[in-house]
Amino acid sequence: MYTFKAMPDIIATIFAAVSLIIASVQDIRTKSVTNAVWWIFSAGLLMMFFCEKDTGPAAIAECIAVIVIQELIMSRAYGRADSHAFSCCAVYLILTGAGLEGHILHMSLALAMLVVVQILRGNIACGLKLKEPVPFIPYIAVTFIISAIILYIVIPLIC
Repeated sequence: MYTFKAMPDIIATIFAAVSLIIASVQDIRTKSVTNAVWWIFSAGLLMMFFCEKDTGPAAIAECIAVIVIQELIMSRAYGRADSHAFSCCAVYLILTGAGLEGHILHMSLALAMLVVVQILRGNIACGLKLKEPVPFIPYIAVTFIISAIILYIVIPLIC
């Protein structure tokens, strides 16, 4: 079970929350997100990374792999800002002990929530394409919170 070990963990979590809120608002209002939002999130991640004494080579490799996959491959599927959001959330989850499994859970929940909501709104055309584009970052932000609750509260309680 993950517990906050130091002040950098708390600060990184605050940076993550603030960044995701700002990104969600920007995505809803302007359909774009400034890169400065991700620098805020990244600053918290760097603080967490350099203050963690048990971040090993496996965690570093996982972080690099996720960032490469998100930024080079997945960004073509759903956009650059969305891939930045997933990358930041993935690194946070990896550094807090959830690993790639946590990232896959988060991505799966975000995509599932998007599909279900858009089906209910009648916004899915033939070929499972959206009729009208919708902001994806709010789904990423909400499912990040849901993933954290599942990974750090629910699973430790039942295991």
